[in-house]
Amino acid sequence: MEIYYNGICCGDAIMNDLGVVLMKLTPRLQAIVDKVPPGSKVADIGTDHAYIPVYLLMNHLSSSVIATDSRQGPLQAAEETLQLFSLSQAAELRLGDGLNVLKEEDNIDVIIIAGMGGDTICSILEAGLALLKKNILLVLQPMTCSDWVRTWLADNKFSIVREDVAQEEDRYYEVIVARWSGKPSLAGEKYLTIGPDLVACRHPLLKPMLQQRLERKEAALAGAGGANSSAAKNRILELEKEILLLREVIAWL
Repeated sequence: MEIYYNGICCGDAIMNDLGVVLMKLTPRLQAIVDKVPPGSKVADIGTDHAYIPVYLLMNHLSSSVIATDSRQGPLQAAEETLQLFSLSQAAELRLGDGLNVLKEEDNIDVIIIAGMGGDTICSILEAGLALLKKNILLVLQPMTCSDWVRTWLADNKFSIVREDVAQEEDRYYEVIVARWSGKPSLAGEKYLTIGPDLVACRHPLLKPMLQQRLERKEAALAGAGGANSSAAKNRILELEKEILLLREVIAWL
């Protein structure tokens, strides 16, 4: 049985020979849970249907999970998912915005913020900055503007520990793992745009992801050729700069 949220397939619910319902995640969600150190206390911010908490608990990757959402509807859906997998007593559900629902005494090891725009993720991190300096590992999966997230992390002295890319059909999803270090970032601005760890390890999906991004930037530039306004001209210059960087990194890969 495929599991969907907002029209996006998140995984499969399957039954084993003993009649136990198990969960198989999509590559995007699998890339996220793979970054959680075993035994961690986890907070899943914006949990939606609680697929990540269910997987972590069923596979004994987390000792405790707090699943949060800012809306009652998704939180009710999360409760239904937990009931489906007989985990209602294993995870704590909290209603509230961002990191405001967490307390220092929760002793969280890992905070997951996934499936949101990069601008939203930055706003959540900014509002909870004091908590994040408590040696908490961040696992972030922005749907857009991953460069904004990396720049925010660098500006606030977080170190990027690891990065990953997952592919589902023709879409690529970036996962950024970071922790507050109190030290300035050593990554240059252009690599914050692309992903310093992805470049350093020559991630196998980086080149096709950048090629797709390059094609879209080139199409946008071709469509902006006749614009004469000041804003349009600035956008053209920005696109030309982005295209040059993408070509440079692709050639190196």
